[in-house]
Amino acid sequence: MMLEKESNKYIFLAVVLILSTLLAFAFEQLELRRENILLIYIVSIMLIIVETRKVVFGIISTFLLVTIFNFFFTEPKYTFIIDDANYIVTLIIFMISIIILGTLTTSLQKEIYSSRDNAKKIDLLYQISKELLYANSLEEIVEIELKHLKMNLNRELLFCVSKKMITYGDQEIQIDHMKKEINYSIDNQIICGKDQNKFTELPYVIFPFVSKKDVSGVLIVNTTVDILKKREKEFIQTALLHMLTALEREKISEEQENIRIEMEKERIKSILLRSISHDLRTPLTTLQTGSSFLYDSYELIDDQMKKNLLLDINNETSRLAEFVENVLSMTRLQANQLILHPTYELIEDIFNDLHQRVNNRLNHHELIFQEQNQLDSVYADIPLLIQVLTNLIDNAIHHTNDDSKIIVSYAKSEKDITFIVEDNGGGIPEGHIDHVFEDFVASSDFKKGDKLRGIGLGLSICKAIVDAHGGQIRVENNDNHGATFTFNIPILGGNKS
Repeated sequence: MMLEKESNKYIFLAVVLILSTLLAFAFEQLELRRENILLIYIVSIMLIIVETRKVVFGIISTFLLVTIFNFFFTEPKYTFIIDDANYIVTLIIFMISIIILGTLTTSLQKEIYSSRDNAKKIDLLYQISKELLYANSLEEIVEIELKHLKMNLNRELLFCVSKKMITYGDQEIQIDHMKKEINYSIDNQIICGKDQNKFTELPYVIFPFVSKKDVSGVLIVNTTVDILKKREKEFIQTALLHMLTALEREKISEEQENIRIEMEKERIKSILLRSISHDLRTPLTTLQTGSSFLYDSYELIDDQMKKNLLLDINNETSRLAEFVENVLSMTRLQANQLILHPTYELIEDIFNDLHQRVNNRLNHHELIFQEQNQLDSVYADIPLLIQVLTNLIDNAIHHTNDDSKIIVSYAKSEKDITFIVEDNGGGIPEGHIDHVFEDFVASSDFKKGDKLRGIGLGLSICKAIVDAHGGQIRVENNDNHGATFTFNIPILGGNKS
């Protein structure tokens, strides 16, 4: 390729010399002054310098044109003898002027070329930085860097990240025999390989990159065909600095995320322990006190008192059982072990089961089930569906006044069955509606005091179960000054695994 370019320059030189000489003969036939011929040669030499971008071609062409001018256009013609001293002075000045002018032109060309190259480099580095800004992993960062480096250098490239030799790029570059050189380059943070101070026998150049965040590796550039030019080397080093910045940013982001996760784990652990101790202590205290009192005073209290105590024990036992069920469900959800076993079940039977489950907890709440058709059925994991409805009803009982009304209904469409649980117990503060389905958001987050404090898992478990069925759950405040929870179960079922 380089020989072809050089030969093209010599051909261009010869063509310009021939054409300029022919034009000079034409000027002579028109009896124009010989100074005009010199101007033709000046323009020709300038064209040669501009096209070849080398002063040496300008000097060669100057000597050749001066010789041609002397041979064809000065007396005596067709000899190299000059009998007029003025011509000698003119030709010397002409040659000096051309050399100076050519040098300045070449220098200016180099500056223009360098400016264009720098502008292109800056634009390319800007594009790399912009793309790296949105990269979220080591693989993405390296792939972006590879793409732009290959586009600019047009060489075989291979990234080798860390001393584990994780590679990206042209696998034609074999690194098995270069582990010593790669490790040396990383450890000493110096460029090695062809035309460098170390390991010059390699047909590659090894560029190390080492960050303060334990991110290290090398970029291997194939120089078998051509050595790296200075501007290529500078561009590679600048691009690697951009990549290092992105890698360090990603490492810092990862560390911050790990810290956040650890802090969240500690927060959840603290809330979990506090809430579990509270939610376990309350029913256990009732069970212990009630059963102890019943045992010690069995002969002294009437039958109605016994029934009330047994009812309280039963309610607290049910509450404890559902609490344990919610905790187990949360554990399965976090371990991604929630497996659905969907079956068809009449909605009427589901409502009857619900009524039996929650009837003893209502106190003075009024619970109303609104059915549309006794033969309507739903395809779902029925125990989990009942758990969702139970949690929503319990949520309404705990967060509303004793005289509130709770209505459970459903609506059937071609695509899904929508279940609705609404109350008139005051609603949810607007600032908390978007957070009610998050883990550990308990009633105590919305109201002062500890009376209704709970673990805050019921609604988040509801959301997870509905999502597993392929449905959606949402909440809004209604016109009856209460809250309405709505969720849908697709007719064809969600995840049937």
